Amino acid sequence: MNISRRTGKAAIRSPYTLILPAFALCLIFSVLPASMSIRDSFYNVDYVNEVDEFVGLANYRSIFTDDVFLKVFKNTVIFMFCTVVISVPLAMAVAMFLNKNRFIHNLTQSIIFTPHIVSFVAVATLWMFMMDPRSGVLNYILGLFGLPPLRWLMDSSTSLMSLIIVAAWKTMGFNALIVIAALQKIPAELYESARLDRSSPLGIFFNITLPMISPVFVFLVTTSVISAFSTFDLVKFMTAGGPRNSSNLMVYWIYRTGFLHFQVGKAMAGAVVLMLFLVVVSALNFMLMNKRAHYQ
Repeated sequence: MNISRRTGKAAIRSPYTLILPAFALCLIFSVLPASMSIRDSFYNVDYVNEVDEFVGLANYRSIFTDDVFLKVFKNTVIFMFCTVVISVPLAMAVAMFLNKNRFIHNLTQSIIFTPHIVSFVAVATLWMFMMDPRSGVLNYILGLFGLPPLRWLMDSSTSLMSLIIVAAWKTMGFNALIVIAALQKIPAELYESARLDRSSPLGIFFNITLPMISPVFVFLVTTSVISAFSTFDLVKFMTAGGPRNSSNLMVYWIYRTGFLHFQVGKAMAGAVVLMLFLVVVSALNFMLMNKRAHYQ
């Protein structure tokens, strides 16, 4: 009895037992669906008529000769690049300004974090009212500066830009709080020594602040890239990919192709391409930026 109890306690304390729930969830909700997507990308799948026919690389040839897919893929890359370039530096600038232990700064931190916890449906509804061409507040602000009004979500030349603005605004607060937490871990002695050496503010930022928070910077860029590639809600509720696929992104294209047009094999081929591209971009980003990160 004592031996079985000791064996049970040892099994419970084993690190493999502790990671088993997370491993099981990852296997069920990530590995298995990804494996099924890869398999279905080589098949002509029709769940309605119960068709499951092997077609080899036909689905991949189909998407790479599809002008809509190529346009959607280009939109997704532009959306990812612009969202990361806008949201991460802006979050760092806001974090530098709010990194003070005062009531107004603490209150502002809570306010800018609010968009992150608000649902995408509420965010999309709010910004659709603000971007209304006739009565939206954004066109009113443009008018104050003598600028012509924009059609925002209704024009193919501005629809993708509109989604980029909303995505950057929603993620900025979360990114800023992460940077603030990193800033507060920097030893004050480093700044005191820099001031005694009469270093300029820019010199302090590039020689002390940026190197010390570089691991967080790598983390934010990587997670922002993944988040941008997986954007679905904004497209679904704000533009539905229009007009003329000018704001359509990969995940929404996969959803429409698979669930609305019932071209499951083609949709899965697009999903595999997106997954491989995301893996390559994330790995390159991590390897290139991680070399410059300061972990000590």
